[in-house]
Amino acid sequence: MNVNASTKCKLGAVTATGTFHLAPNGPGGVVKYYWIRKDSNGTVPMPVQSITIVAGDTSVHAVVTDSWTPASAGTEQLVFSQPSYGVTPQSFTCRP
Repeated sequence: MNVNASTKCKLGAVTATGTFHLAPNGPGGVVKYYWIRKDSNGTVPMPVQSITIVAGDTSVHAVVTDSWTPASAGTEQLVFSQPSYGVTPQSFTCRP
């Protein structure tokens, strides 16, 4: 996961991108994920997205980019709900 640090808060949008790949010889199936935005307005989960992966596919897959204008410093987190996999939230701060 990558959070663009070039412009933040009222100066512009935070843009988060990410990629993933499955282990070799994996069974394939549906991968479900979503973004969680957090700033002074609270914690807001975005709609769940899904990608169907064929068995044995180890190529890199991009997730849907998330872009928003936060009200304050905060975090953005990519959450994989199926299969479950933890990704650390990425923090950002606002320019003065």
